[in-house]
Amino acid sequence: MVPEINAFKKWLRLKSPYSSTHIHYSSDLRIFFKWATKPPGEVTLLDIDAFIQHCQKEGLASSTINRRLASIRSFYHYLSMMNPAAPDNPVRPKRHFIHLGHRLPRDVQDSDLELLFAEINHPRDRAMFLLMLRCGLRVGEVRNISMYDLYLHSIPPGLPRIWLQGKGGVERVAYLSHQSMHALQNWLDSRPDTDNQAVFLNRFGRRLTVTGIQDRLAKYCRQAGIWITCHQLRHTFGRHLVEARVPVTTIQKLMGHARLRTTQVYLHISDSQVQSDYENAMEEVLERISLEGGAP
Repeated sequence: MVPEINAFKKWLRLKSPYSSTHIHYSSDLRIFFKWATKPPGEVTLLDIDAFIQHCQKEGLASSTINRRLASIRSFYHYLSMMNPAAPDNPVRPKRHFIHLGHRLPRDVQDSDLELLFAEINHPRDRAMFLLMLRCGLRVGEVRNISMYDLYLHSIPPGLPRIWLQGKGGVERVAYLSHQSMHALQNWLDSRPDTDNQAVFLNRFGRRLTVTGIQDRLAKYCRQAGIWITCHQLRHTFGRHLVEARVPVTTIQKLMGHARLRTTQVYLHISDSQVQSDYENAMEEVLERISLEGGAP
């Protein structure tokens, strides 16, 4: 394996200690160089072209391919900073990056949520996934919570809350609903007594990894006969807020979005005014032309 990848991973981690970028980028690079079977100095534009075709044949999403390209491009940028004689960057954005259309967040049907949580009896797992669904936490944020981040005994009318390190190391506060607070307290009551400050521990008493959390959700999904991702639970939190007519600026703060336009996409997946206008329009149209009849 290319030795520079480990140095690159350490550099990314120093730059963004609260981000999982170093994990994803180093994984992408190992995948690429295992496929390419050549050192960084011999990789060409044509190799990147072929790698994109390879990823597409594997059925990878365009967003995943673009992330892999970003990983490779960032890696070569790092090499050029460390060594003026480093090879040229083979990734050219205008040539290689795939144009992505405007995509809406994929939430979860409420009926599937009921199926999922009917399978989750472990207090730790129930607390983790309710923090995603009822508080909008990202999987990495759940993983990073430590005991000193919990403020569970606020004086009324203040709500219990969690201090989070969000994307890019940006701090934010997540408030706890009664349901999520109850689930978290149940886990804390049974959590092993250890010096490890991580709230969510694995069976060895160490902090759960992101992959470990995702694997737990996958296990419950298989039992329920459905498929849901951790980020879809967060998306569903956004939809539920929209359906409850929470102002979009409040939703932005609760979800930790840096830009309001990121939050506004949730208005498109559950817009009560649009639904009402559509329903009224169809009723009016049916009064004029019903199209009844046809084959039984």
